[in-house]
Amino acid sequence: MAGRQTTLRTRSAARSDEAGKGKSASAGVDRRELILTAAARRFAEFGFEATTVRQIADDVDILSGSLYHHFATKEEILEEIVRDAVQAQLDCALRIGRLPVNAEQRFVTLLVELLNIVTVEPDAHTVVFHERRLFRRSPDFAHILKARKDTYDAWCTILEEGVSEGLFLQDLDIYLTITTVMRMIYNGADWYLHEDGSPIDALSDYPLDELAQFYVGFILRSIRSPERAGELIPEPVAVS
Repeated sequence: MAGRQTTLRTRSAARSDEAGKGKSASAGVDRRELILTAAARRFAEFGFEATTVRQIADDVDILSGSLYHHFATKEEILEEIVRDAVQAQLDCALRIGRLPVNAEQRFVTLLVELLNIVTVEPDAHTVVFHERRLFRRSPDFAHILKARKDTYDAWCTILEEGVSEGLFLQDLDIYLTITTVMRMIYNGADWYLHEDGSPIDALSDYPLDELAQFYVGFILRSIRSPERAGELIPEPVAVS
């Protein structure tokens, strides 16, 4: 898993470096990709509604009117940013849901893989998480909502099977478990990527796999059936 994380983090860093060169980019650089990267960064940090087309255009050193040669609306930019991120989460959940292992192993794998996914493309996944109210308001994002609902259902199925197998608490609140875990993973990924050197943040420096192990153990201790409290935490399953 460590090798895979290194590759993914390198790819993410390279993309960020490319975005940072927007104002000095040569004509050969994919302008559309630069716009998407700049917009994702702004949407993630300031929010979709607070970001203007002019700001995005300035980030890539083009006129606002020129941006409309690539995208008809700001909403179209948002849709393209979140579409692949949402689909990646859904594909991951469905693939893990089919693994021939018990529900707890699948759930552990799902937690670890989600943390990996979010840290690879942090801006896009942050936008997916923080703009969920906007998606609910606009019919143009119905397909995004459906993919998110399908992802939730895949998580729900794994937890329900864990309850029925006696692995998890019989009275487990599955909705609160999933939403709490999601928030924990997103916040953890943000902290891991953007630790700012403040006195509290700088107390320790954790590698990603150690952060994942902590979350897995913390969550399982909260949802396991009491008689299983002392059992070893399973390793995540390799996902192709």
